[in-house]
Amino acid sequence: MKQLYYVVRTLLRARGSNTIKIISLSLGLTMSILLFSRVAFELSYDSCFKDTDNLYQVLSVFITGGEKNEAQEQNMGPVAGAILENFPKEVESATSLLYSDSPLYYGSVRFGNRSVAADSLFFQTMGIQLLQGNPRELINQDVIFLSDRLAKRIFGNDSPVGKVLMLNKELALTVKGTYSTLPDNTTLPCEAVISLPTILNRYHMNYSWNGGDSYFEYIRFRKGADKVTVEQRLDAMVAKYLPSSWAKENMGYQVQIKPLRDVYRSSKEVKRMVWIMSTLALAILFIASLNYVLISISSLSYRAKSIGVHKCNGASGKTIFGMFLWETGIIILLALMLMGLLIYNFRDFVEDTVVVSLSSLFAFNRLWVPALTVFVLFIIGGALPGRIFSSIPVTQVFRRYTEGKKGWKRSLLFVQFAGVTFITGVMCVVLSQYYYVIHKDVGYDAQRVVVSDTNFKTDEESEYAGTFFRKLPYVEAVSAAWYHPCVGYSGEIVNDDSGKSLFSTRIVGALEDYPEMMGMKIKVGKMAHSKDEVVVNECYADRMRWGNDIVGRVIRMGGKNYKVVGLMKDYRTNSFYEPQQPLVVHWQRTFGGCIHIRLKEPFVENLRKLNKDASEALSDKVVDFRSLEWILANNYNAVRVFRNATIMATVAMVFIMLMGLIGYTADEVRRRSKEIAIRKVNGAEVADVLHILSRDVLYVAFPAIVAGLLAAWYVNQIWMNAFAEQVDLSWAVYPLIGIILLAIIVGCVIWKSWRIANENPVNSIKSE
Repeated sequence: MKQLYYVVRTLLRARGSNTIKIISLSLGLTMSILLFSRVAFELSYDSCFKDTDNLYQVLSVFITGGEKNEAQEQNMGPVAGAILENFPKEVESATSLLYSDSPLYYGSVRFGNRSVAADSLFFQTMGIQLLQGNPRELINQDVIFLSDRLAKRIFGNDSPVGKVLMLNKELALTVKGTYSTLPDNTTLPCEAVISLPTILNRYHMNYSWNGGDSYFEYIRFRKGADKVTVEQRLDAMVAKYLPSSWAKENMGYQVQIKPLRDVYRSSKEVKRMVWIMSTLALAILFIASLNYVLISISSLSYRAKSIGVHKCNGASGKTIFGMFLWETGIIILLALMLMGLLIYNFRDFVEDTVVVSLSSLFAFNRLWVPALTVFVLFIIGGALPGRIFSSIPVTQVFRRYTEGKKGWKRSLLFVQFAGVTFITGVMCVVLSQYYYVIHKDVGYDAQRVVVSDTNFKTDEESEYAGTFFRKLPYVEAVSAAWYHPCVGYSGEIVNDDSGKSLFSTRIVGALEDYPEMMGMKIKVGKMAHSKDEVVVNECYADRMRWGNDIVGRVIRMGGKNYKVVGLMKDYRTNSFYEPQQPLVVHWQRTFGGCIHIRLKEPFVENLRKLNKDASEALSDKVVDFRSLEWILANNYNAVRVFRNATIMATVAMVFIMLMGLIGYTADEVRRRSKEIAIRKVNGAEVADVLHILSRDVLYVAFPAIVAGLLAAWYVNQIWMNAFAEQVDLSWAVYPLIGIILLAIIVGCVIWKSWRIANENPVNSIKSE
């Protein structure tokens, strides 16, 4: 206990520098733990299912015009069932499902829209624990199973079985059971499971081997099954079911299977993000650790005498080493407490940054991540300085200790400068790209536009709704289309005159006044006005090599001919992650589908009024208007999150670097005080002294900043590859970042050296 007593006294005596250590370690730990935990969260996706090693997802590869497209998760309906039928010895069960974004209602209360429509083998295939009910109920229509979490939200402690919910305010579903709620880190975030026959029969979905690729499908292998053989025989299986017309149209189709856990974490986007976040986390942890080491060892010159006294009183090198480990442990513990306060007080901001709740991020089975991070910091921050301190000889009691070798200090500074430069370089590019994709012209005007997916059963309903919205005093313009432009449109195969497939195009239907209302430009011709007329975009015309002769052309899709009556200027569908795609715009006859309304100012107040008035006037419909600008920005939510993370990391790292630089400069000033005094006695001016101290730091800073900028450039190239459209940044950005950081570093050195440079040299020499 005596050792602990002396450690506490030492900490209190140097509380100024220890406060700096605690703050810098707290910032470093907060960022590195959050980033490492997010990486672990990403890599543990879909590990929640029973016997997950035998759970595989079915993927489809479509071949059009002899060109093989990338594997996609959406499949034609019967594929999974066919695999189960053809490989009964290897495959235990299979399931097909559709995602539903229609909300559930209990009475007048709305309860989210995270649901799927699945068949009776869903629970068995996915390995989800069924708490109540018989899974075979999913064979029947108008049946629904709820997660235990959603059931408790809706019904409290009452049994949900037998209760009736409304889907989209138009379809009554009877609750037949409950199942265990799935965690957040799954690609199947469903709070409710609706029977697939309900959706297939009520909404006339295409469930065949001829298109309708909207189904997510999974198979479960039997234990010890020969999975390789099944994979090798899938092409032969598909050939038995594929319509003969596909070959005539120069189309092909292949099926792949992949372990469900690997589907998410092996995607390019996830691998890219995990790699970059891991690099940032390692850089922050490493630099925070080395900064602690630098500040600690910088105190050698004035702590050597007390260590010598301890040794004179019988303390061994091992004891001194242990005392320093205790000191490091206490400082880390205080840093963790400060970190906890920061996360708790900024919980909403933290959860918004990492896009996951803290309870999920720090789930019990992943607590090893922050524990390992703290352990690594403890080893690096405690062992290296502890070893140096324990090796100080007893003779230092009688004379002043000076550390002549400073190569290790410069190495630590080099790593810090390089790390800060790297993170700053990444942050600047991320900020620029985010600003670019948010503000780049998308080819339409989303300002004050709100959208709602609302369908009408009759022409009378449709006409009434259109008239109602147009008469509202705060509405500027109204129109409708099949979808809003911030989603990926459905596709259709374009055929040549002989019926062979050429390529896949996006399709959308819209009212005749839709382009004008949305600020889209018809370059040549007019908007489609009948069911056999279409408008194509510039990308489509380029793919067809039509040149300027466009209006009057005939295109063939889905076995039908359409006359091209107009050429539309390209506008961006979905997001800038994808390249511009060809588009065919059909004529929409009636009002409905995705309603588009442009509101007058004040926008927020009028949006609130619109939702209230619409819900009252169309009480039997789900009307939920959302800002199109918000949806557009939400497409880049991952970029925004990464932007926030890099900003936080940069601020933390700059602060940590400055603390280390201040410690290094203070130590250099103490170590060279006599030299500086003698130089001043011999005529050196203040500027000369500052130049000498700044020059030594610049020798380290310049190559470190160059190395950091090169690393930032490399990582930025990897990250920017996720975008089809990229901000055009000048090469001068990187040198500018370097110059700014050099100015900050030199400014810090000058500020810390100013007192000694102006001090009377007698004060430094008289102690000799």
